[in-house]
Amino acid sequence: MKNRTQALLNGKCPKCHTGDIYKHKWHELLHFNKMNKTCPHCEQRFEVEPGFFIGAMYISYAFNVAIMVATGLMLHLFAKPAMWVYIVSVLGASLVLLPFSFRISRVLFLYLFGGIQFKENIEAKA
Repeated sequence: MKNRTQALLNGKCPKCHTGDIYKHKWHELLHFNKMNKTCPHCEQRFEVEPGFFIGAMYISYAFNVAIMVATGLMLHLFAKPAMWVYIVSVLGASLVLLPFSFRISRVLFLYLFGGIQFKENIEAKA
């Protein structure tokens, strides 16, 4: 997988674009947050320093705000329901999309601030 955007969206290693960052698929709800410590293909360490992914909380926060605003706007434009429907819908959408926002924020943070450069033609470690 050579395309950086495609590798980012699929949760692949920023160095080789082949190995998975996460151990399980995003829809496996009991394990959506389990990360590999290193890339299974090139052995790149993902947590480049202790507490590195704390910064990903800001990206996750932005995603959640966008989800909540979009949900509230769609409800307002198409239904104009009671206030309790807004609250339940916004919180429900945020909870349903939690695995996605959690994972993509960490991957995006790793790609943007991890300092890991893509290296083409990396051989798999045996």
